Amino acid sequence: MKILPATTAHYSGMAKVINSLYPENPTSRLEIEEGDKQRNPRFKFQRWVAIEKNQIVGVGSYNQSIWFDHPQKFIIWIGVRPENQKCGIGSMLYETIRHGLQPLDPIALRATATEDRLQSIRFLEKHGFLEVIRDIRSELKVQSFDPSRFSALENQIHTYGIEIKTLSELEYDSDRNQKLYDLDWEISLSVPGDLAAGIGRRGLDQYVAYAIKGQNVLPEGFFVALKGDEYIGLSHVLMREKGISLYQGLTGVKPQYRRLGIGLAMKVRGITYAKAAGYSTILAENDAKKYPHAGDE
Repeated sequence: MKILPATTAHYSGMAKVINSLYPENPTSRLEIEEGDKQRNPRFKFQRWVAIEKNQIVGVGSYNQSIWFDHPQKFIIWIGVRPENQKCGIGSMLYETIRHGLQPLDPIALRATATEDRLQSIRFLEKHGFLEVIRDIRSELKVQSFDPSRFSALENQIHTYGIEIKTLSELEYDSDRNQKLYDLDWEISLSVPGDLAAGIGRRGLDQYVAYAIKGQNVLPEGFFVALKGDEYIGLSHVLMREKGISLYQGLTGVKPQYRRLGIGLAMKVRGITYAKAAGYSTILAENDAKKYPHAGDE
């Protein structure tokens, strides 16, 4: 058994490992290569492969989240082919990752596992990981949604002097990006998962690059609630699979404007947009624990 730093020559083998674990969401050598080319060098990243009998049987990596931007906090991922599990390969990769991180003086590691993968959960618990957030995934069948049930919502919020505009409709505002950046940060501080992750604030340029100009951003599916010139809430859907499915991004409202129906009104606008554009589903993930959250209506 050898564990080596990954190179471009290992892409095909890595794709086979990933596809053996997630056949429902296959990847390819080209997709991994393209993803690596697009990485922002400011965020630390390293990957290793476990090789047995000239075959890649495991992959391990660390990186840093652009959303939870902190120089000493890292996300790790380890995957071992099913037929090679329970042989200590995952633990070897984990120790390799830890050793590789030592020069960066890490203070926290983050990992994820789905509840149907009990072996992964046990592996993380064995190595000292504790659960800080549990997300529930839900899916909306867009074309069967009836928005007329919520037709009075926007009239309701208009009585408070509040209106909803799309990202495109706000192009006239020269301060738009700064306002959205500040609003996103304020809302994020109320999100339990972000707090648990010890969120750090990324720079304005990074926010604009990913949240406003990113390849999955849909300007007509990005909604902002305003009271006069003040940005008080936002909600956006992101492209997950072109023409087929969307992902529900952050929805939130400033604390002083919650419980007025603003968050719900923005989400209905998002669903209505998705329906008109021909999308079939919207995927969402929400914290299973009963915390107050940024999307309170």
